[in-house]
Amino acid sequence: MEFNTDGYFLVLFSFTSNLMWGCVTKSLGVLLPTLTDQFTTHTWVIGIIASMTGIMSYFGGLLTMPLDERFSCRRLLIVTSAVESIGLLLFPLARSTIHMALALAVLVGPNVGIIIVLNRVVLGRHFRERFTLACGIGHVGQAVALLVFAPMTQLFLDTYGWRGAALLLAGINMHQIASAAVVRVTKAHYEPLTDFSDSHQDDTDKEGCRSRGKKSCLHLVKAVDLGILLEFKFWIVFMCRFGVAFTFISWLVYYVPHLEVKGFSPQVAAALCSAAAVGYFLGSIMWAPLIDRGIMKCSTAIIVSSLFLSLSFVVDPWVNDIAGYAVVTFVCGLFSAALFTLADVLIRDIFEMDRLVSAFGWAHFFLFAPAFLAGFLPGWMYEASGSYDLAFIMIGLVPTICLLPLIIGLLRKTTNGL
Repeated sequence: MEFNTDGYFLVLFSFTSNLMWGCVTKSLGVLLPTLTDQFTTHTWVIGIIASMTGIMSYFGGLLTMPLDERFSCRRLLIVTSAVESIGLLLFPLARSTIHMALALAVLVGPNVGIIIVLNRVVLGRHFRERFTLACGIGHVGQAVALLVFAPMTQLFLDTYGWRGAALLLAGINMHQIASAAVVRVTKAHYEPLTDFSDSHQDDTDKEGCRSRGKKSCLHLVKAVDLGILLEFKFWIVFMCRFGVAFTFISWLVYYVPHLEVKGFSPQVAAALCSAAAVGYFLGSIMWAPLIDRGIMKCSTAIIVSSLFLSLSFVVDPWVNDIAGYAVVTFVCGLFSAALFTLADVLIRDIFEMDRLVSAFGWAHFFLFAPAFLAGFLPGWMYEASGSYDLAFIMIGLVPTICLLPLIIGLLRKTTNGL
C-alpha cells in the first residue's frame, strides 16, 4: 500500500515545503512597503531582492543533481530545510539591504530550489499508482499559503513590527525541519550502471591528482545530464510548465492592478483573490481519481486544463462585475493548480526513474524564463496601450500555444507515457 506510514510522511513534507515557500513569497510581498521605509531605499531595490530569492531557487535546482549522487535524499532534505530556516532567522537581523540579500538570495533561495526538486523526486520514487493524488496534496500547501499568510503577516507586522513578524515567520518555517526528519525515502528500484571508475578503484587510487580531477569532472557532467536538453520529450514537459508558470505569475503580479484600473477598490480586488485560492485548493487534486485509476491520460487532462485556463483570461475584457470576476478567478486558480500537478505527473510518466532528478532539476531551472517574461510583458503592453485587456488576452493564449509540442508528441506516437 503506497499510503503507508512512509507515504504519509512524504506527502506531509511535500505539503509543508509548498506551504513554507508560499509563506516566504507572500510575506515578502506584504513586508515590501515597510522594508522600503525602514531601509530608506527604493521599492525596486527590495523588489529585486525578493525576485532574486525566486531566481536563485531556479539555479539551486541544478545543484540537486550532483548532490543526489553523493548524499541521501533524506539527509539533503534535513540539511537544506535547516539552512533555509537559518537564512530566514538572519533576515530580521539585517542592518542593510546587502545583509538582507545575503540571507534571502544566498541561503534561502538555492535551498528552496533543492527542496522543490527533491520533493518531487522522492514522491515519484515512492508512489507508482497514486502519484497524482500525492503530488496534488503537496500543491494544496500553496493554496493554504495564499489564504493564510497574507493576513497573518499583516497581523504580525501591525503587532510586532517587521523584525518581530519576520522572526515569527522564520519560526513557523522551522516546522519544515521536523517534517523532513520523519521522512523515510524509498530507495530507487533500479541499479546504477557500473562505470569504469567503480571497477578499477585500485587503479584510480594510484593515479595523479590531474587524472582524478578529470574523472571527477566527467562524473559531474554525467550527473548533470546535459543530454536531456536535446530530447524532445523534455521540451514537451517544459513547455507545459512554461505555459502555466507564465500565466499564474502574470496573474499574481497584475491581477489586483488590473481590477483597480477597471474601477474596483483595493479591498474588493484583494477579496477576489480568495476565489483563486479556493480554486487552487480543489484543482490540485481534481484529476487524481481519473488519472490514478487509468480512466484518463495525463496528456488529455493537460489539454483540457490548458484550454479552460486560457478561456478564463481571454474572456476577461468582457467581465465587469464582481460575480463574474469571482467565477473567472476561481476557474483560473482551479486549472492553474491542475496544470502544476499534471506537469509533475507527466515528467514522472515519460522519464525513467534514474533520470527523475535531472528531469525535474532542468525543468525547474528553466522556469526563470517565464518568471522574467511574466513580470515584463504584461506591464509593457499596459504601458503601450493604457489597458490590461490586450495583455490578459495575450496571457491567456500562452497555455494553449504551449500545447503544440505535446500535440506533436501525441501525433508522432514516439514518446512513451503520453
